[in-house]
Amino acid sequence: MKPLNVLKPLTDPFFYHDFKSALNRLENDLVNGPCYALLIGESGTGKTTLLRTLLARLDPRKYNIIYLCHGRPSPSALARVMAHKFHFPLRYTRAETSQLLLQSLRNLPTKPFLWIDEAQMMPDDTLHEIRLLSEADLEGRPLFSVLLCGLPPLKDKLLNPDLFALWRRINPKLYLTGILHQELDAYINHRFGKQNASRLDNESLLHIFEHARGIPALVDLIVSECIKSVKSGPISKKTVTDIIDELEIS
Repeated sequence: MKPLNVLKPLTDPFFYHDFKSALNRLENDLVNGPCYALLIGESGTGKTTLLRTLLARLDPRKYNIIYLCHGRPSPSALARVMAHKFHFPLRYTRAETSQLLLQSLRNLPTKPFLWIDEAQMMPDDTLHEIRLLSEADLEGRPLFSVLLCGLPPLKDKLLNPDLFALWRRINPKLYLTGILHQELDAYINHRFGKQNASRLDNESLLHIFEHARGIPALVDLIVSECIKSVKSGPISKKTVTDIIDELEIS
C-alpha cells in the first residue's frame, strides 16, 4: 500500500507572522546591503524554507550565493570552498589564496551572499576569518553579505567575547518562534486543505498547538499522522493525544 500523500509540497510556504517579518527584513537588507544578518529558530520553525523563499526572490543576475551547511570548515577549508565557487586555483599559502579571493570579490559584477546554515557548528576562527575577508577592502563597504542561520545556541556562541567584533556588526538579528495560536487553523487549512482542517475541532487544535509549541514541522507531523489514522470524519482529541504519545512529543 502506498503511503498517503496528505501534505502539499512546500513550494507555497505559509507566511506566519515571524516568517513574513523575517523574510521581508532580510530581502530589504540584502538588496540595500552588504550586511551581516542572523536568523535563529528551533528545528522545524522554517529557517531553511524561509531562505529558499528568499533566494527565489533574489535576481540571480545580481546575486552570487555561496552556501555552507553541516560542516566545521577551518579558515583554510573556507578559502578552498570560495576558490572553487569563483573558479580560481588555490595558491601555495592561505594568504596568497585570500589575496586572490579578495581580488575576485572586488571585480565581481554580482553581489556575493555568504549563507551559513547550522552556523552554531562553525569554528570561532572561521567566523572570525569571514569577518576579516568581508572587511578586507579598506576603500569601501564590506565585500559581501553574510547570513548566519542556526539553532538557539548560535546566539550564545556569538556572545562569546572572542566573537564580539562580529556580534556587534550583525543587523538584523531575527528570530523564528513559530505559529501563533490564532494562526493555527489557517496554517492547517493551507497545508492540508479545508476539508481536512475542518475535521479538527477547537479542543483538538489547542491540544496540537500546546504540544507542538507552534513549531510548523511538529504541527505537520501530528496532523499528518492523525489524518492517516482516521481516514474520514472528525478527528477527536483522544486520537490527537494517542498520536502525540506514539510520536513521543512532550
